[in-house]
Amino acid sequence: MKIIIVGSGKVGYTLAQQLSTEDHDITLVDSDADVLSHADDTLDVMCIKGNGASVEILKEANVAEADLLIAVTDGDELNMVCCVIGKKLGAKHTVARIRNTDYSNEYKMLKQELELDMVINPEMDAADEIARMLQFTLATNVETFANNMLEMVEFRVLESDRLIDTRLMDLTKKLPAKVLFCAVKRNGEIIIPKGTFVFNTDDLVYVMGERSDISNFFKYMGRSSHKAKNVTIIGGSRIAIYLTWILNEIGMNVKIIELDKNRCILLNEILSNTLIICGDGTDQEVLDNENIQTADAFVALTDRDEENLISSLYAHQCGVNKVVLKINRQNYFPIVKKLGLDSIVSPKFTTANNILRYVRALDNSQGSAVEKLYKILDDEAEVAEFTASSSANLLNIKLKDLKLKKDVLISAIVRNKKIIIPYGNDYIKEGDKVIVVTKTGFISDLSEILED
Repeated sequence: MKIIIVGSGKVGYTLAQQLSTEDHDITLVDSDADVLSHADDTLDVMCIKGNGASVEILKEANVAEADLLIAVTDGDELNMVCCVIGKKLGAKHTVARIRNTDYSNEYKMLKQELELDMVINPEMDAADEIARMLQFTLATNVETFANNMLEMVEFRVLESDRLIDTRLMDLTKKLPAKVLFCAVKRNGEIIIPKGTFVFNTDDLVYVMGERSDISNFFKYMGRSSHKAKNVTIIGGSRIAIYLTWILNEIGMNVKIIELDKNRCILLNEILSNTLIICGDGTDQEVLDNENIQTADAFVALTDRDEENLISSLYAHQCGVNKVVLKINRQNYFPIVKKLGLDSIVSPKFTTANNILRYVRALDNSQGSAVEKLYKILDDEAEVAEFTASSSANLLNIKLKDLKLKKDVLISAIVRNKKIIIPYGNDYIKEGDKVIVVTKTGFISDLSEILED
């Protein structure tokens, strides 16, 4: 596909980086010569300097032949104008990043009136991701599939867990619920577990199933699951606003600690039912005065990774049950996780993954298109959701008779709103939603899971 990305900031660069590895023709447009120079030196993309809303610049980028135009500059209005002009000049599909909270209730109208095919909001997406974590505190991360019928949770194996030193085939027979173990990370190695796999302490595990079954699985391991009730947020960012709206709707109490006085006044106007504290969230004395140890969950959302790390470490040491922090720099992820903080949110990667999923669906709209994509285990494995079409060459064949590629796992099938955690005698029918886990590289069509 020919894709034009306007804006080479964090999201734009990450998108260009990922899409360029999947054989797409990428053109990057930005008015900043320095960021373009960096992209030109590190990525296999074409770079054009200029205003992405300029007709001449878009023509220079050959927008008339573009399959997709993605506008992710820092200006919402500029992104909208860019997409409108791009569509008039012949771009087949357009995606605009719109972040301002003033537009949060107007996305449907904006899409219709401006002919936008997709509206993305990194802060809102990050807030949704955090809210899922807070509703399932035992999980490091939570992702949903099949219209939220299925959940995939990440957790770290503890020494007290009942699955230690047990073969997967034996564990499955004992479990009171039907769940499927999708992937494991151990000592830096990614493993798609087979029946003889044995779990060790400190393994990072992904398990999939219905929420009730996952809850029963954790109970079997001796872990009690509960939803956070009192949440403390550090930093009054856009993410904090969206997150507070979500948490208030599901009955959670929220306290926000923000250093800037003017921002506190604004937050108090927008979030009338939320306690706003003006103070430094990295200051131990401030956190102690706000009884941080009594919070069920702590979320660090300042603009600085280092501040988020410091405050999160202190909350973790105070015994807060669930700690979530925002980190922008990917090279910090391993360090943060080694410190015992596994629940990390990165808006730019969340947004890039959402757009990448949309691109794959466009690229394969005639076949078994990817409907949802989630990168796991530091982007070394993927979970993809497909709808099986009549063109798939694996329909109505028992799974045990399919010759799947190495390190590919069919983790779930959804048929007529019924969840099937598959075994050897199950099969895929036309119209089924199929969830696939792979570490073999990206799969754009369901048939690609088979050996050639």
